[in-house]
Amino acid sequence: MNIGRPRKLEPEAILEIAINIFWAKGYEATSIADILKATGLHKGSLYQTFGDKKSLFIACLSSYQDQMLHSISNTVNSAEDPITGLRLAMHEMIDMSCTDGDCNNVGCLVVNTLVETAPHDNDIRAVLETHDNMFQQFMIKTLNKAKNEFEYELKLSPEITFGIMMTFMCGLSSVTKNMMNIEQSKQLLDTQLQLLGL
Repeated sequence: MNIGRPRKLEPEAILEIAINIFWAKGYEATSIADILKATGLHKGSLYQTFGDKKSLFIACLSSYQDQMLHSISNTVNSAEDPITGLRLAMHEMIDMSCTDGDCNNVGCLVVNTLVETAPHDNDIRAVLETHDNMFQQFMIKTLNKAKNEFEYELKLSPEITFGIMMTFMCGLSSVTKNMMNIEQSKQLLDTQLQLLGL
């Protein structure tokens, strides 16, 4: 019986656990002790794999954004047309912040970080900007595809349409943390998409 031996977890499993803790508590309120308790790891094992708290958070944030982009791109590319795919993807973004039909006060990890940490941390802001650029390119490419290949008449340019959509989604994420359930959130989303002609 090996009492006190560090728990064996793959880095991906550690990231998933840490993501959920940072997501629920925020970067500042999360301590290394919280991560160690949830993973069963010793401090040395955690630091050897990811470095300090900030390095772990950056890894979590990158993983979260990669997963979100992968999921949304799959949803869009699997749909019968780009606009249907975008609608489904926007609903999916709301679902990621809510469980069992009720918003669980976690919102979107990206939006939370954008408000809490990015304004005063250049490294974390750079991670957000890098992934935002990738997401923006994908979404604008999708809107251009709808316009050029499916002859969809957009009310505004793809760039402006994307900007309005993302500004709305960031605001919606903040509100749904405390004041709105999933049905209300999706009703507002559908109204916004209709106003954009989507």
